[in-house]
Amino acid sequence: MNAPTLPLSVSFLLLTAGVAQAPAPAPAGAAADPLPVREVTVFKDGHAWVLRERPLTAADAQEVVLDELPQPLLGAFWPYAVDGTRLVSAVAGMKTTRSEATVMDLRELARANAGKDALVVTADKERLEGKLLGVPSRQTLPSASDGELLLLQTAQGTRALPLASVRELEVRGDYQGRIAVEEAKPRLTLRVAGGGPQAKVGVMYVQKGLRWIPAYRIDIDGDGKAKAQFEATLVNDLIDLQGATVNLVVGVPKFDHAGELDPIALQQEGAQVAERLRGGLQQQMFGNRLSNAFMTQAASPVGGDGGGEPEPSVAGGAGNEDLYVFTLRDVTLKKGERMVLPIAAFELPYRDLYRLDVSFAPPMEVRQGLQSQQLVELARQMAAPKVRHVLRLTNTGDAPLTTAPALVLAGGKLLAQGTMLYTPRGGATDLEINVAVDVKVATDEREVKRDPGPIRLGDDRYARVDVAGTIKLTNRKPKAIEVEVTRRALGLADSIGQGGAQKQLDLVQAWQGGSENPWWGWWSWPHWWFQHNGFAEFRWTATVAPGGEATFDAGWHYFWR
Repeated sequence: MNAPTLPLSVSFLLLTAGVAQAPAPAPAGAAADPLPVREVTVFKDGHAWVLRERPLTAADAQEVVLDELPQPLLGAFWPYAVDGTRLVSAVAGMKTTRSEATVMDLRELARANAGKDALVVTADKERLEGKLLGVPSRQTLPSASDGELLLLQTAQGTRALPLASVRELEVRGDYQGRIAVEEAKPRLTLRVAGGGPQAKVGVMYVQKGLRWIPAYRIDIDGDGKAKAQFEATLVNDLIDLQGATVNLVVGVPKFDHAGELDPIALQQEGAQVAERLRGGLQQQMFGNRLSNAFMTQAASPVGGDGGGEPEPSVAGGAGNEDLYVFTLRDVTLKKGERMVLPIAAFELPYRDLYRLDVSFAPPMEVRQGLQSQQLVELARQMAAPKVRHVLRLTNTGDAPLTTAPALVLAGGKLLAQGTMLYTPRGGATDLEINVAVDVKVATDEREVKRDPGPIRLGDDRYARVDVAGTIKLTNRKPKAIEVEVTRRALGLADSIGQGGAQKQLDLVQAWQGGSENPWWGWWSWPHWWFQHNGFAEFRWTATVAPGGEATFDAGWHYFWR
Protein backbone atom coordinates (compact mmCIF):
# COMPACT_ATOMS: atom_id res chain seq x y z
CA MET A 1 0.00 0.00 0.00
CA ASN A 2 1.51 3.30 -1.09
CA ALA A 3 -0.64 5.88 0.71
CA PRO A 4 -4.02 6.15 2.34
CA THR A 5 -7.02 6.81 0.15
CA LEU A 6 -7.62 10.53 -0.23
CA PRO A 7 -10.80 12.47 -0.97
CA LEU A 8 -11.57 12.74 -4.68
CA SER A 9 -10.53 16.39 -4.74
CA VAL A 10 -6.89 15.47 -4.21
CA SER A 11 -6.60 11.79 -5.02
CA PHE A 12 -6.34 12.44 -8.76
CA LEU A 13 -2.84 13.80 -8.20
CA LEU A 14 -1.48 10.37 -7.37
CA LEU A 15 -0.78 7.90 -10.14
CA THR A 16 -0.89 4.21 -9.32
CA ALA A 17 -0.87 2.16 -6.18
CA GLY A 18 2.62 0.84 -6.84
CA VAL A 19 4.52 3.99 -7.69
CA ALA A 20 6.54 4.52 -4.53
CA GLN A 21 9.20 1.95 -3.71
CA ALA A 22 11.40 1.57 -0.67
CA PRO A 23 13.43 4.72 -0.04
CA ALA A 24 16.85 4.75 -1.64
CA PRO A 25 19.73 4.55 0.84
CA ALA A 26 21.36 7.83 1.72
CA PRO A 27 24.84 8.46 0.28
CA ALA A 28 27.77 7.51 2.49
CA GLY A 29 28.44 10.14 5.12
CA ALA A 30 25.04 11.81 4.74
CA ALA A 31 22.54 12.04 7.57
CA ALA A 32 19.47 9.89 7.01
CA ASP A 33 16.29 11.81 6.25
CA PRO A 34 13.77 11.04 9.01
CA LEU A 35 10.99 11.17 6.40
CA PRO A 36 12.39 10.88 2.87
CA VAL A 37 10.60 12.07 -0.21
CA ARG A 38 9.14 9.07 -2.01
CA GLU A 39 7.18 10.82 -4.75
CA VAL A 40 6.52 14.33 -6.04
CA THR A 41 3.97 15.49 -8.58
CA VAL A 42 5.27 18.67 -10.20
CA PHE A 43 3.24 21.36 -11.96
CA LYS A 44 4.50 24.02 -14.34
CA ASP A 45 3.35 26.88 -12.11
CA GLY A 46 5.80 25.88 -9.37
CA HIS A 47 3.49 23.92 -7.07
CA ALA A 48 4.34 20.36 -6.12
CA TRP A 49 2.43 17.57 -4.39
CA VAL A 50 5.00 15.99 -2.06
CA LEU A 51 4.69 12.52 -0.55
CA ARG A 52 7.14 11.70 2.26
CA GLU A 53 6.94 8.29 3.90
CA ARG A 54 8.94 5.59 5.64
CA PRO A 55 8.39 2.39 7.62
CA LEU A 56 8.16 2.61 11.40
CA THR A 57 10.79 0.84 13.44
CA ALA A 58 11.03 -0.13 17.09
CA ALA A 59 13.48 2.74 17.60
CA ASP A 60 10.84 5.30 16.65
CA ALA A 61 9.05 4.95 20.02
CA GLN A 62 5.72 5.82 18.40
CA GLU A 63 6.83 9.16 17.00
CA VAL A 64 8.79 10.56 14.05
CA VAL A 65 10.37 14.01 14.30
CA LEU A 66 11.26 16.34 11.42
CA ASP A 67 13.60 19.20 12.15
CA GLU A 68 12.09 21.30 9.39
CA LEU A 69 8.51 22.29 8.72
CA PRO A 70 6.76 22.10 5.36
CA GLN A 71 5.17 25.32 4.12
CA PRO A 72 2.00 23.86 2.57
CA LEU A 73 -0.96 25.61 1.02
CA LEU A 74 -3.94 26.15 3.27
CA GLY A 75 -5.84 22.87 3.61
CA ALA A 76 -3.23 20.90 1.63
CA PHE A 77 -1.34 19.21 4.51
CA TRP A 78 -2.27 15.60 5.28
CA PRO A 79 -0.28 13.45 7.73
CA TYR A 80 -1.14 9.75 7.84
CA ALA A 81 -0.21 6.31 9.14
CA VAL A 82 -1.10 2.98 7.50
CA ASP A 83 -0.93 -0.78 7.82
CA GLY A 84 -1.75 -1.39 11.46
CA THR A 85 -0.72 2.06 12.71
CA ARG A 86 -2.99 4.94 13.67
CA LEU A 87 -2.00 8.59 13.46
CA VAL A 88 -2.60 10.25 16.83
CA SER A 89 -1.48 13.79 15.97
CA ALA A 90 0.92 15.94 14.00
CA VAL A 91 2.33 18.73 16.17
CA ALA A 92 4.29 21.72 14.90
CA GLY A 93 6.24 23.79 17.38
CA MET A 94 9.51 25.52 18.21
CA LYS A 95 12.34 23.79 20.03
CA THR A 96 15.31 25.61 21.52
CA THR A 97 18.62 23.92 20.80
CA ARG A 98 22.11 24.71 22.06
CA SER A 99 25.18 24.58 19.89
CA GLU A 100 28.57 26.17 19.50
CA ALA A 101 29.49 28.76 16.91
CA THR A 102 32.67 30.60 15.96
CA VAL A 103 33.07 34.05 17.53
CA MET A 104 32.38 36.65 14.85
CA ASP A 105 32.28 40.09 16.58
CA LEU A 106 33.26 41.99 19.76
CA ARG A 107 29.99 41.18 21.51
CA GLU A 108 30.49 37.45 21.04
CA LEU A 109 34.19 37.73 21.91
CA ALA A 110 33.40 39.44 25.24
CA ARG A 111 30.75 36.86 26.12
CA ALA A 112 32.88 33.87 25.20
CA ASN A 113 35.82 35.13 27.30
CA ALA A 114 33.96 36.51 30.34
CA GLY A 115 36.05 36.15 33.53
CA LYS A 116 39.38 36.57 31.76
CA ASP A 117 41.83 39.45 31.97
CA ALA A 118 41.69 41.79 29.01
CA LEU A 119 42.91 45.07 27.55
CA VAL A 120 40.29 47.39 26.09
CA VAL A 121 41.08 50.32 23.76
CA THR A 122 38.27 52.82 23.21
CA ALA A 123 37.58 55.13 20.29
CA ASP A 124 39.21 57.93 22.32
CA LYS A 125 42.36 55.75 22.57
CA GLU A 126 41.80 55.24 26.28
CA ARG A 127 43.49 52.00 27.42
CA LEU A 128 41.77 50.03 30.17
CA GLU A 129 42.88 46.81 31.86
CA GLY A 130 40.78 44.53 33.98
CA LYS A 131 38.60 41.44 34.06
CA LEU A 132 35.88 40.97 31.44
CA LEU A 133 32.43 40.66 32.97
CA GLY A 134 30.77 40.16 29.61
CA VAL A 135 27.95 41.93 27.79
CA PRO A 136 24.68 41.99 29.79
CA SER A 137 21.39 41.29 28.04
CA ARG A 138 17.74 40.97 29.02
CA GLN A 139 17.23 38.44 26.27
CA THR A 140 18.01 34.75 26.44
CA LEU A 141 19.00 34.61 22.80
CA PRO A 142 21.80 36.74 21.30
CA SER A 143 20.73 39.34 18.78
CA ALA A 144 22.18 42.37 17.04
CA SER A 145 20.23 44.77 19.26
CA ASP A 146 21.02 43.53 22.77
CA GLY A 147 24.18 44.05 24.84
CA GLU A 148 24.84 47.74 24.39
CA LEU A 149 27.35 47.81 27.30
CA LEU A 150 30.62 46.00 27.89
CA LEU A 151 31.42 45.53 31.61
CA LEU A 152 35.05 45.58 32.70
CA GLN A 153 36.19 45.16 36.33
CA THR A 154 39.20 47.45 36.84
CA ALA A 155 41.28 48.27 39.90
CA GLN A 156 39.05 51.28 40.53
CA GLY A 157 35.74 49.43 40.13
CA THR A 158 33.39 48.16 37.46
CA ARG A 159 33.51 50.17 34.25
CA ALA A 160 30.56 50.12 31.84
CA LEU A 161 31.59 51.00 28.28
CA PRO A 162 29.31 51.51 25.29
CA LEU A 163 30.05 48.53 23.14
CA ALA A 164 30.06 50.72 20.03
CA SER A 165 32.95 52.76 21.52
CA VAL A 166 35.24 49.74 21.88
CA ARG A 167 37.82 49.63 19.09
CA GLU A 168 40.12 46.87 20.32
CA LEU A 169 39.78 44.02 22.79
CA GLU A 170 42.81 41.97 23.79
CA VAL A 171 42.21 38.79 25.80
CA ARG A 172 45.03 37.78 28.14
CA GLY A 173 45.82 34.11 28.63
CA ASP A 174 43.82 31.32 26.95
CA TYR A 175 41.56 32.58 24.18
CA GLN A 176 38.09 31.11 23.68
CA GLY A 177 37.06 31.34 20.02
CA ARG A 178 33.78 29.46 20.32
CA ILE A 179 30.53 30.58 21.92
CA ALA A 180 27.47 28.69 23.04
CA VAL A 181 24.35 29.84 21.23
CA GLU A 182 20.71 28.98 21.62
CA GLU A 183 18.46 28.80 18.60
CA ALA A 184 14.76 28.18 18.30
CA LYS A 185 13.99 25.89 15.40
CA PRO A 186 10.66 24.64 14.10
CA ARG A 187 9.98 20.94 14.20
CA LEU A 188 7.17 18.57 13.24
CA THR A 189 6.35 15.56 15.42
CA LEU A 190 4.15 12.76 14.07
CA ARG A 191 2.74 10.67 16.90
CA VAL A 192 1.28 7.25 16.15
CA ALA A 193 -0.30 4.38 18.04
CA GLY A 194 -0.18 0.68 17.36
CA GLY A 195 2.20 -0.89 14.92
CA GLY A 196 3.04 -3.90 12.85
CA PRO A 197 5.66 -5.29 10.50
CA GLN A 198 4.38 -3.16 7.61
CA ALA A 199 3.55 0.00 9.56
CA LYS A 200 4.30 3.26 7.80
CA VAL A 201 3.97 6.95 8.60
CA GLY A 202 4.09 9.91 6.25
CA VAL A 203 2.87 13.32 5.20
CA MET A 204 1.46 14.62 1.94
CA TYR A 205 1.24 18.30 1.11
CA VAL A 206 1.17 20.88 -1.68
CA GLN A 207 3.95 23.46 -1.54
CA LYS A 208 5.48 25.94 -3.95
CA GLY A 209 9.14 25.66 -4.88
CA LEU A 210 9.47 22.80 -7.36
CA ARG A 211 8.59 23.32 -11.01
CA TRP A 212 9.28 21.89 -14.40
CA ILE A 213 9.84 23.81 -17.62
CA PRO A 214 9.07 21.97 -20.85
CA ALA A 215 10.78 22.65 -24.18
CA TYR A 216 10.55 21.28 -27.71
CA ARG A 217 13.02 20.99 -30.56
CA ILE A 218 11.28 20.68 -33.93
CA ASP A 219 13.38 19.70 -36.98
CA ILE A 220 11.44 19.95 -40.23
CA ASP A 221 12.51 18.11 -43.39
CA GLY A 222 10.77 20.41 -45.90
CA ASP A 223 8.54 17.55 -47.00
CA GLY A 224 5.84 17.48 -44.33
CA LYS A 225 7.56 15.54 -41.55
CA ALA A 226 8.87 17.07 -38.34
CA LYS A 227 11.09 15.26 -35.86
CA ALA A 228 10.17 16.46 -32.39
CA GLN A 229 12.17 16.11 -29.20
CA PHE A 230 10.63 16.92 -25.86
CA GLU A 231 12.66 17.71 -22.75
CA ALA A 232 11.99 18.92 -19.22
CA THR A 233 14.05 21.14 -16.97
CA LEU A 234 13.39 20.34 -13.32
CA VAL A 235 13.96 23.36 -11.05
CA ASN A 236 14.26 22.30 -7.42
CA ASP A 237 14.12 25.03 -4.80
CA LEU A 238 12.06 22.96 -2.37
CA ILE A 239 13.59 19.80 -0.91
CA ASP A 240 16.29 17.19 -1.57
CA LEU A 241 15.19 14.29 -3.76
CA GLN A 242 16.97 10.96 -3.39
CA GLY A 243 15.89 8.19 -5.77
CA ALA A 244 12.37 9.65 -5.88
CA THR A 245 9.55 9.15 -8.37
CA VAL A 246 8.75 12.44 -10.13
CA ASN A 247 5.49 13.01 -12.00
CA LEU A 248 5.52 15.89 -14.50
CA VAL A 249 2.01 17.18 -15.14
CA VAL A 250 0.74 18.77 -18.34
CA GLY A 251 -1.91 21.18 -17.14
CA VAL A 252 -2.40 22.76 -13.72
CA PRO A 253 -5.21 22.08 -11.26
CA LYS A 254 -6.96 25.02 -9.66
CA PHE A 255 -5.49 26.02 -6.29
CA ASP A 256 -8.02 28.36 -4.72
CA HIS A 257 -5.73 29.09 -1.79
CA ALA A 258 -2.44 29.56 -3.60
CA GLY A 259 -0.41 32.05 -1.57
CA GLU A 260 -2.11 31.17 1.74
CA LEU A 261 -0.06 29.06 4.14
CA ASP A 262 -1.55 26.35 6.29
CA PRO A 263 -1.32 27.06 10.07
CA ILE A 264 0.98 24.04 10.43
CA ALA A 265 3.71 26.20 8.85
CA LEU A 266 3.85 28.36 12.04
CA GLN A 267 3.82 31.52 9.95
CA GLN A 268 1.86 34.71 10.54
CA GLU A 269 -0.11 33.84 7.41
CA GLY A 270 -1.71 30.97 9.28
CA ALA A 271 -2.94 33.23 12.05
CA GLN A 272 -4.80 35.33 9.49
CA VAL A 273 -6.69 32.43 7.95
CA ALA A 274 -9.87 32.84 9.97
CA GLU A 275 -10.09 36.55 9.16
CA ARG A 276 -9.59 35.87 5.45
CA LEU A 277 -12.27 33.23 5.43
CA ARG A 278 -14.73 35.62 7.10
CA GLY A 279 -14.13 38.54 4.76
CA GLY A 280 -13.44 38.52 1.05
CA LEU A 281 -12.52 34.94 0.33
CA GLN A 282 -13.42 35.56 -3.29
CA GLN A 283 -10.55 38.04 -3.47
CA GLN A 284 -8.10 35.22 -2.84
CA MET A 285 -9.24 33.19 -5.83
CA PHE A 286 -7.63 34.87 -8.82
CA GLY A 287 -3.99 33.81 -8.57
CA ASN A 288 -3.96 30.81 -10.90
CA ARG A 289 -5.99 31.53 -13.99
CA LEU A 290 -3.50 30.84 -16.81
CA SER A 291 -3.40 27.13 -16.14
CA ASN A 292 -1.19 26.23 -19.07
CA ALA A 293 1.16 29.20 -18.99
CA PHE A 294 4.85 28.39 -18.80
CA MET A 295 7.45 29.92 -16.52
CA THR A 296 11.09 30.44 -17.46
CA GLN A 297 14.06 30.70 -15.16
CA ALA A 298 17.77 30.92 -15.82
CA ALA A 299 19.47 27.64 -15.01
CA SER A 300 22.19 27.63 -12.36
CA PRO A 301 25.23 25.32 -12.23
CA VAL A 302 24.46 21.85 -10.97
CA GLY A 303 26.58 20.58 -8.11
CA GLY A 304 26.74 17.25 -6.35
CA ASP A 305 29.13 14.33 -6.18
CA GLY A 306 27.61 12.20 -8.83
CA GLY A 307 28.72 8.96 -7.18
CA GLY A 308 26.96 5.71 -8.27
CA GLU A 309 23.37 6.88 -8.22
CA PRO A 310 20.86 5.34 -10.63
CA GLU A 311 20.08 7.51 -13.64
CA PRO A 312 16.50 8.79 -13.84
CA SER A 313 14.36 7.01 -16.37
CA VAL A 314 11.07 7.91 -18.05
CA ALA A 315 8.45 5.29 -17.30
CA GLY A 316 5.93 6.65 -19.77
CA GLY A 317 2.90 8.88 -19.57
CA ALA A 318 -0.70 8.47 -18.62
CA GLY A 319 -3.84 10.54 -18.69
CA ASN A 320 -5.47 11.36 -15.37
CA GLU A 321 -8.81 13.20 -15.55
CA ASP A 322 -8.01 16.72 -16.88
CA LEU A 323 -4.24 16.23 -16.55
CA TYR A 324 -1.55 14.23 -18.34
CA VAL A 325 1.43 12.89 -16.43
CA PHE A 326 4.95 11.87 -17.43
CA THR A 327 6.56 9.67 -14.79
CA LEU A 328 10.31 9.74 -14.03
CA ARG A 329 11.83 7.21 -11.65
CA ASP A 330 15.02 7.22 -9.56
CA VAL A 331 15.46 10.99 -9.62
CA THR A 332 18.16 12.39 -7.33
CA LEU A 333 18.29 16.18 -7.20
CA LYS A 334 19.32 18.35 -4.29
CA LYS A 335 17.57 21.54 -3.31
CA GLY A 336 19.05 24.38 -5.37
CA GLU A 337 19.97 22.14 -8.30
CA ARG A 338 18.49 21.95 -11.79
CA MET A 339 18.22 18.94 -14.07
CA VAL A 340 17.47 18.61 -17.79
CA LEU A 341 15.90 15.32 -18.87
CA PRO A 342 14.87 14.07 -22.31
CA ILE A 343 11.26 12.94 -22.15
CA ALA A 344 10.21 11.76 -25.60
CA ALA A 345 11.07 11.76 -29.30
CA PHE A 346 8.40 11.43 -31.97
CA GLU A 347 7.35 12.53 -35.47
CA LEU A 348 4.60 15.00 -36.33
CA PRO A 349 3.14 15.73 -39.75
CA TYR A 350 3.05 19.41 -40.67
CA ARG A 351 2.08 21.84 -43.42
CA ASP A 352 3.81 25.08 -44.34
CA LEU A 353 1.22 27.80 -44.08
CA TYR A 354 1.36 31.55 -44.57
CA ARG A 355 -1.09 33.51 -42.47
CA LEU A 356 -2.16 37.14 -42.78
CA ASP A 357 -4.38 38.90 -40.23
CA VAL A 358 -5.73 42.36 -41.06
CA SER A 359 -7.27 43.77 -37.92
CA PHE A 360 -9.97 46.38 -37.32
CA ALA A 361 -9.54 49.97 -38.43
CA PRO A 362 -11.59 52.74 -36.80
CA PRO A 363 -14.44 54.35 -38.77
CA MET A 364 -13.56 57.47 -40.72
CA GLU A 365 -15.64 59.61 -38.36
CA VAL A 366 -13.47 58.47 -35.44
CA ARG A 367 -10.24 59.17 -37.31
CA GLN A 368 -11.31 62.75 -38.02
CA GLY A 369 -11.54 63.43 -34.29
CA LEU A 370 -8.11 62.10 -33.38
CA GLN A 371 -5.16 64.24 -32.38
CA SER A 372 -2.16 64.51 -34.72
CA GLN A 373 0.01 62.25 -32.57
CA GLN A 374 -2.74 59.66 -32.49
CA LEU A 375 -3.09 59.85 -36.27
CA VAL A 376 0.62 59.16 -36.68
CA GLU A 377 0.37 56.18 -34.34
CA LEU A 378 -2.73 54.95 -36.16
CA ALA A 379 -0.96 55.19 -39.52
CA ARG A 380 1.89 53.12 -38.12
CA GLN A 381 -0.52 50.48 -36.87
CA MET A 382 -2.50 50.37 -40.10
CA ALA A 383 0.63 50.09 -42.27
CA ALA A 384 0.80 47.00 -44.45
CA PRO A 385 0.53 43.99 -42.12
CA LYS A 386 3.03 41.15 -42.33
CA VAL A 387 2.48 37.66 -43.61
CA ARG A 388 3.75 35.13 -41.08
CA HIS A 389 5.11 31.70 -41.84
CA VAL A 390 3.63 29.07 -39.52
CA LEU A 391 3.90 25.31 -39.24
CA ARG A 392 0.53 23.65 -38.85
CA LEU A 393 1.39 20.60 -36.77
CA THR A 394 -0.98 17.71 -36.23
CA ASN A 395 -0.58 15.94 -32.92
CA THR A 396 -0.58 12.26 -33.86
CA GLY A 397 1.27 11.25 -30.68
CA ASP A 398 0.03 9.56 -27.54
CA ALA A 399 0.28 12.65 -25.33
CA PRO A 400 -0.94 16.25 -25.60
CA LEU A 401 1.50 18.95 -26.60
CA THR A 402 2.01 21.45 -23.81
CA THR A 403 2.64 25.19 -23.89
CA ALA A 404 6.41 25.56 -24.13
CA PRO A 405 9.26 27.23 -26.03
CA ALA A 406 9.94 25.48 -29.33
CA LEU A 407 13.24 25.68 -31.18
CA VAL A 408 12.65 25.17 -34.90
CA LEU A 409 15.33 23.78 -37.19
CA ALA A 410 15.32 23.02 -40.92
CA GLY A 411 17.58 20.13 -41.80
CA GLY A 412 19.50 20.59 -38.56
CA LYS A 413 20.04 24.33 -39.06
CA LEU A 414 18.43 26.89 -36.78
CA LEU A 415 15.41 28.55 -38.32
CA ALA A 416 13.56 30.29 -35.46
CA GLN A 417 12.12 29.95 -32.00
CA GLY A 418 8.39 29.98 -31.41
CA THR A 419 5.91 28.97 -28.74
CA MET A 420 4.16 25.63 -28.85
CA LEU A 421 0.57 25.90 -27.62
CA TYR A 422 -1.37 23.26 -25.76
CA THR A 423 -2.76 20.75 -28.27
CA PRO A 424 -4.72 17.62 -27.35
CA ARG A 425 -4.11 14.31 -29.07
CA GLY A 426 -5.52 14.40 -32.58
CA GLY A 427 -5.65 18.21 -32.62
CA ALA A 428 -3.70 20.70 -34.72
CA THR A 429 -1.76 23.80 -33.74
CA ASP A 430 0.04 26.61 -35.54
CA LEU A 431 3.67 27.16 -34.55
CA GLU A 432 4.62 30.62 -35.76
CA ILE A 433 8.24 30.91 -36.83
CA ASN A 434 9.11 33.93 -39.00
CA VAL A 435 7.78 36.89 -40.97
CA ALA A 436 7.58 35.93 -44.64
CA VAL A 437 9.59 38.79 -46.15
CA ASP A 438 9.14 37.39 -49.69
CA VAL A 439 5.35 37.74 -49.54
CA LYS A 440 4.31 41.35 -50.04
CA VAL A 441 1.02 42.82 -48.82
CA ALA A 442 -1.01 45.82 -49.93
CA THR A 443 -4.31 46.74 -48.26
CA ASP A 444 -6.98 49.22 -49.20
CA GLU A 445 -10.14 50.43 -47.46
CA ARG A 446 -12.43 53.04 -49.00
CA GLU A 447 -15.91 54.47 -48.57
CA VAL A 448 -17.98 53.63 -51.66
CA LYS A 449 -21.37 55.02 -50.69
CA ARG A 450 -22.99 57.16 -48.02
CA ASP A 451 -26.73 57.44 -47.52
CA PRO A 452 -27.26 60.42 -45.18
CA GLY A 453 -30.75 59.24 -44.46
CA PRO A 454 -32.51 59.85 -42.36
CA ILE A 455 -32.58 56.09 -41.73
CA ARG A 456 -34.76 55.33 -38.74
CA LEU A 457 -33.59 52.58 -36.41
CA GLY A 458 -35.92 52.55 -33.44
CA ASP A 459 -36.45 56.11 -32.33
CA ASP A 460 -33.18 57.46 -33.73
CA ARG A 461 -31.97 58.57 -37.15
CA TYR A 462 -28.76 57.35 -38.75
CA ALA A 463 -26.67 57.59 -41.91
CA ARG A 464 -25.49 54.43 -43.66
CA VAL A 465 -21.84 54.20 -44.76
CA ASP A 466 -20.79 51.43 -47.22
CA VAL A 467 -17.12 50.44 -47.27
CA ALA A 468 -15.09 48.21 -49.60
CA GLY A 469 -11.75 46.63 -48.75
CA THR A 470 -9.12 44.92 -50.88
CA ILE A 471 -6.07 42.89 -49.89
CA LYS A 472 -3.41 42.07 -52.48
CA LEU A 473 -0.67 39.46 -51.94
CA THR A 474 2.40 38.99 -54.15
CA ASN A 475 4.39 35.76 -53.81
CA ARG A 476 8.06 36.33 -54.56
CA LYS A 477 9.11 32.93 -53.31
CA PRO A 478 10.38 30.32 -55.81
CA LYS A 479 7.56 27.96 -54.87
CA ALA A 480 3.80 28.08 -54.45
CA ILE A 481 2.48 28.92 -50.99
CA GLU A 482 -0.74 28.16 -49.16
CA VAL A 483 -2.18 31.28 -47.51
CA GLU A 484 -4.93 31.94 -44.99
CA VAL A 485 -6.17 35.52 -44.91
CA THR A 486 -8.40 37.04 -42.23
CA ARG A 487 -9.84 40.53 -42.32
CA ARG A 488 -11.90 42.08 -39.54
CA ALA A 489 -14.01 45.20 -39.93
CA LEU A 490 -16.27 47.35 -37.80
CA GLY A 491 -19.77 47.02 -39.19
CA LEU A 492 -22.07 44.49 -40.84
CA ALA A 493 -20.73 42.12 -43.50
CA ASP A 494 -22.27 42.53 -46.98
CA SER A 495 -20.20 40.67 -49.55
CA ILE A 496 -17.04 38.65 -50.03
CA GLY A 497 -15.20 37.63 -53.15
CA GLN A 498 -12.83 34.84 -54.21
CA GLY A 499 -14.90 32.13 -52.54
CA GLY A 500 -14.30 33.35 -49.00
CA ALA A 501 -16.52 33.07 -45.94
CA GLN A 502 -17.95 35.87 -43.82
CA LYS A 503 -19.60 36.05 -40.40
CA GLN A 504 -20.50 38.43 -37.60
CA LEU A 505 -18.59 38.29 -34.33
CA ASP A 506 -19.85 38.99 -30.86
CA LEU A 507 -18.10 41.51 -28.64
CA VAL A 508 -15.95 38.90 -26.88
CA GLN A 509 -14.71 37.40 -30.16
CA ALA A 510 -14.01 40.85 -31.56
CA TRP A 511 -12.08 41.91 -28.49
CA GLN A 512 -9.91 38.80 -28.64
CA GLY A 513 -8.89 39.72 -32.15
CA GLY A 514 -8.53 43.46 -31.74
CA SER A 515 -7.44 44.15 -28.19
CA GLU A 516 -3.85 44.62 -29.37
CA ASN A 517 -4.92 47.88 -31.01
CA PRO A 518 -4.55 50.74 -28.51
CA TRP A 519 -6.88 52.99 -30.53
CA TRP A 520 -9.79 51.04 -29.02
CA GLY A 521 -9.39 53.26 -25.97
CA TRP A 522 -9.07 56.55 -27.84
CA TRP A 523 -12.80 56.88 -28.36
CA SER A 524 -15.73 56.46 -26.00
CA TRP A 525 -17.89 53.95 -27.84
CA PRO A 526 -21.58 55.03 -27.62
CA HIS A 527 -24.27 52.51 -26.78
CA TRP A 528 -25.92 52.82 -30.20
CA TRP A 529 -22.79 51.57 -31.96
CA PHE A 530 -23.08 48.15 -30.37
CA GLN A 531 -26.86 48.21 -30.74
CA HIS A 532 -27.01 48.75 -34.51
CA ASN A 533 -23.54 47.84 -35.78
CA GLY A 534 -21.32 44.86 -35.26
CA PHE A 535 -17.99 43.21 -35.96
CA ALA A 536 -17.52 41.53 -39.33
CA GLU A 537 -14.96 38.86 -40.16
CA PHE A 538 -13.90 37.70 -43.64
CA ARG A 539 -11.73 34.63 -44.30
CA TRP A 540 -10.06 33.26 -47.42
CA THR A 541 -7.74 30.37 -48.24
CA ALA A 542 -5.77 30.26 -51.48
CA THR A 543 -2.69 28.88 -53.16
CA VAL A 544 -0.48 31.53 -54.73
CA ALA A 545 1.90 30.44 -57.48
CA PRO A 546 5.56 31.54 -57.46
CA GLY A 547 5.68 35.11 -58.76
CA GLY A 548 1.88 35.22 -58.70
CA GLU A 549 -0.63 37.56 -57.11
CA ALA A 550 -3.90 37.05 -55.23
CA THR A 551 -6.61 39.60 -54.45
CA PHE A 552 -9.23 39.35 -51.72
CA ASP A 553 -12.28 41.62 -51.76
CA ALA A 554 -14.88 42.31 -49.08
CA GLY A 555 -17.69 44.80 -48.46
CA TRP A 556 -19.41 45.96 -45.28
CA HIS A 557 -21.41 48.86 -43.91
CA TYR A 558 -22.09 50.62 -40.63
CA PHE A 559 -24.63 53.10 -39.30
CA TRP A 560 -23.53 56.45 -37.94
CA ARG A 561 -25.65 58.71 -35.78
